[in-house]
Amino acid sequence: MPASCACCGEPAARGSLTRGRGGSSLIVGYCDDCTVHVGRDATRGLAGVVASSLLGGGLALSLPFADRPPSIVVLALYVLVAAVVPVLVVVLWPRRAAPGHSAEGPAARFVADGVLLCANDRYAAELARANGGKHELATFRERRFAAWLLVPAPLCAAVGVATLVVSSPLVRVVNLGTERVTVDVDGRRMVAVDPTSVENASAGAEVRITAGEHELVARTAGGREVERAHVRVEGGHPHLFAPGSEGYCFWLESAEYGRGRTSEAVREPLEGAAHFWVLPAELGGFFRPVPEQARAETRLTGGTVTVLRQAPCGADP
Repeated sequence: MPASCACCGEPAARGSLTRGRGGSSLIVGYCDDCTVHVGRDATRGLAGVVASSLLGGGLALSLPFADRPPSIVVLALYVLVAAVVPVLVVVLWPRRAAPGHSAEGPAARFVADGVLLCANDRYAAELARANGGKHELATFRERRFAAWLLVPAPLCAAVGVATLVVSSPLVRVVNLGTERVTVDVDGRRMVAVDPTSVENASAGAEVRITAGEHELVARTAGGREVERAHVRVEGGHPHLFAPGSEGYCFWLESAEYGRGRTSEAVREPLEGAAHFWVLPAELGGFFRPVPEQARAETRLTGGTVTVLRQAPCGADP
């Protein structure tokens, strides 16, 4: 390697490793002044990656908890665009070499396996002479983009989608009619539910719906609208949607268990015009009574468990 600086031609004082795609690598010499601007270029790229991670990651972890979070596709697009903006700033940042210097960043880089592109023609000629290689004139352009700058963008988008899915509250959809129904959320088909008429812990289907206001529409296979409801899904709570459930009653049943058991179960009916309810966060189960063996367990210090029950009105146990 020449003893001169690859950028300005002054005596080299420090070395910088330059790697090629095929595994080639060289330690290119720079003077003290040029080492500063080469390091500054690398720091600028690192700052872009950090800013991309902070901006994209911040949106990925906050948008899913908004009052009405965007859909998965829109969320991923928002996060991707936000994470790419700092990268664009780094790529488009104006670069101008100082007088007497041939580059603002690294003055030599591999463009192919064994082919080194140099900003300083005298340095390139000296390097070719010292190694018996071939020296050709070529246009040197500063490298503005590297693939590693975009690494945070898809990662942040994936984190945002995963956070949205995990944080979306559960909605139990129960069909107490006689026909199979499908449920659309904001015009998008979400689930199909078979009819059931008895209290069963596995009745219905569970779907995750983002927190906020939504329109739920239940239809039969023939297109008949069973129920249309404008609802608000609350984060951290389970929910119940029972379209077309006229003639059925739902209630929360709370019972004490363990050594602290002092009273019988307490019932709280669910009421409202729409057959949609926000349930307690600590709900202990759907459509089953509190197990008597759990209530009678004396080894437990005690507490209260709440479950959701349903039965035809007037026939509740």
